[in-house]
Amino acid sequence: MRHSLAALIAAPGIVLIVPAPVHGAQTYLREADAARAIFPEGTASPRKSLELSNADLAAISRSIGRRVDTRSYAYLDVTTEKGTAGVIFILDVIGESQPITFAVGVTPDGALQDIQVMVYREPQGEAIQEKRFRKQFAGKHLKDPITLDKDIDAISGATISSRSATFAARKGLLLAEVLRGRVHASAKP
Repeated sequence: MRHSLAALIAAPGIVLIVPAPVHGAQTYLREADAARAIFPEGTASPRKSLELSNADLAAISRSIGRRVDTRSYAYLDVTTEKGTAGVIFILDVIGESQPITFAVGVTPDGALQDIQVMVYREPQGEAIQEKRFRKQFAGKHLKDPITLDKDIDAISGATISSRSATFAARKGLLLAEVLRGRVHASAKP
């Protein structure tokens, strides 16, 4: 069982800090439902994997301002009857102390379609899964700041989780850019 700290006043002037139970992970979106939730027009969404090279890791680390070591990223390739709707990267980003699993949907032209919380494991801050917060990300591109207090307003009481969401959004956009570069390179004669 996970715990957080709770304060109890035992006697005047004495405060005891004791572990308080934290509820388990909350699942908001299953992978099987992610494509329809983010790209409602999608008809197929096979799961694939993007493998990053050393150069990819270095470039993403520079762009995001943090060292990135993970080489393999799962994504859903969402298609419609008319062609590609976009991709959805499934990313675990550390919140205050636990990973938050995000689904980051990116359109073929490199715009954020939506970011959704799949699994939330922290004791507070789950309000980041609400549409009023997520809609701030729609249409953002890599050229946009995607930064708290610049173009993204944090949820009160969920600043760390809000920061994790902005990190997931930028990382999803960067991964989609790597993927787009590979698709364009393989399409050239």
